[in-house]
Amino acid sequence: MPRLELVETSLRLGQQSLLISRLRQRHAVPVAERLDRCGFAALDVFGGSTFEASLRFLAEDPFERLRAIRAAAPITPLLAMIGGQALVGHRHVSDDTVDAFIAAAAEAGVDIFRCYDPLNDTRNLERCAEAVARAGKQAEGVIVYNDAADGDILVAAARRLVEIGFPTLCVHDPLGVLVASRAAETVSAVRAAAGVPVAISIAAQTGQATLAAYSAALAGAHRIDVALSPLAGGASVPAAEAVIAGFAGSPVDPGLDIEPIAAAALELEQALVHYADVLDPLALRLDTSALRGLLPPSAMGHALAELRARDALAKLGEVEAEVVRVRAELGSPPMVTPLTEIIATQAVYNVCNGDRYATVSQEVKDYCLGLYGEPPKPVDPEIRRLVNGREEPITCRPADLLERSIAATRRELKREGLADAAAAAVVTYALFPAEYLALVRGESAAEQLGDEAVPQGEAPVGVPETAIVDEPAVAPTVDGAEPAVAARELTVEVDGQSYAVRVIGLPEASGASGVAAAMPAGPPPVREGTVVAPMQGLLLKVSVKVGDKVNLGDVVAVLEAMKMQNDITATRSGTVTEVYVKAGDVVSPRDPLVHVG
Repeated sequence: MPRLELVETSLRLGQQSLLISRLRQRHAVPVAERLDRCGFAALDVFGGSTFEASLRFLAEDPFERLRAIRAAAPITPLLAMIGGQALVGHRHVSDDTVDAFIAAAAEAGVDIFRCYDPLNDTRNLERCAEAVARAGKQAEGVIVYNDAADGDILVAAARRLVEIGFPTLCVHDPLGVLVASRAAETVSAVRAAAGVPVAISIAAQTGQATLAAYSAALAGAHRIDVALSPLAGGASVPAAEAVIAGFAGSPVDPGLDIEPIAAAALELEQALVHYADVLDPLALRLDTSALRGLLPPSAMGHALAELRARDALAKLGEVEAEVVRVRAELGSPPMVTPLTEIIATQAVYNVCNGDRYATVSQEVKDYCLGLYGEPPKPVDPEIRRLVNGREEPITCRPADLLERSIAATRRELKREGLADAAAAAVVTYALFPAEYLALVRGESAAEQLGDEAVPQGEAPVGVPETAIVDEPAVAPTVDGAEPAVAARELTVEVDGQSYAVRVIGLPEASGASGVAAAMPAGPPPVREGTVVAPMQGLLLKVSVKVGDKVNLGDVVAVLEAMKMQNDITATRSGTVTEVYVKAGDVVSPRDPLVHVG
């Protein structure tokens, strides 16, 4: 039996799973340098949600980060995880954007493009395979393991992936539900059907991954995913050190020296002391929820946040049961990003609003229209009617509806003063325009780490400047005594972190009426005809103004919550008499938005 190969994933999958994609480049590069000496078959270092997080939270250019890792690890092949036609974003993009992105990533150092589609719709992977072939790199097609689909569906996907240009395959189990016997059966069936090498990647959260990986390797899997021990286990994958020691002397012995790997793990361990406030405790724990057909807590992060915002955590059990029901109604898709978030969020709406599918996210509407691709099983016709009315779903490949866009993207960059942007910059802007512009203009601010002191007088990153108020210089009174100043001690929570804030008010001499005058007026009343926010979120658009005529069901605003867009509609026909909000406002549940008289 050929020697088992290991793909090391701590710099991408490991930190994405356990560190919410917050590992800084300055900590990743020294680890990559050590990993290059360890004998791994590949290093997973690019793609997934880490791309967006680099821009949004770390103030780092993800392509520059990739080049730095390539320079530090020039020997070992580098692997990228690509979400099919969505690449590293949330929506499908045009074919020429796929071509440009993969060409830029190949130029920056990626050797292996591991490409998956959340629905296993292989139509959404055709362009990726073509682009990788043109770049002269290796394409690996991913089959997302789906416990709700039969083996024939997975085998058919495997055959089709090889037909469209993937010379190797990977079975990816994001929930860790592939137990040992099923892992062996799946690998054997895929190898027999496709006739190409098959790798396997299994999440460790249910405690099954190491044994299942061993069983899969005995069945012929040529590679398995591992991570350095500081970022292994839980929602990540098994620890490299444990696999090497545990498989030693067996028919699938990887044959790697554990000492240089332990040195790399120590380098990473020392860096992680600065991330104590970032490590996700839910993702770290062993959890068997998925083995019982439920989503693990780590996969319900957005739904849990929404329940907290609604003060409805007591309904978690109902939401878990509703997730199972919604998933079945939507065609039993694999439980992988972004589908886990879409389904879990809809389950929250169904439970908390008391009327199933009365509130529907834009993502669920698009999903039922086929804009993500074809689900493994048909969507329940009644649910489709509730979500989309009489609008018929598409039957073509979703990207066939998208026009070429790179030329237009370059024109936009020229208008922004970036006429000479490189290819990597163009595709970064195409996927995340606001975040990229903030980065190149020096407006991005990295979240603070434990070893980074906040300069005197500055707010911690992520805290609005208005949340920290310096004490004003107050002129002394005639007798030399300073007037009393009212102060309030507040705790401000931003992105899950709490900051103590002291707010200085007006001198007591102003009187109670003076203080009251300085305070903002109370919220407008909610009455019949008032459209309110169904959840906490950011208003992307307010579609109406005072005097507009609206009908029942017309969209009056678009709210972004948990990375999903939600249409807010009028609750009756009439004339808009009040607009209480504007685009960019952050609203809470039941906040008034507009009033229709």
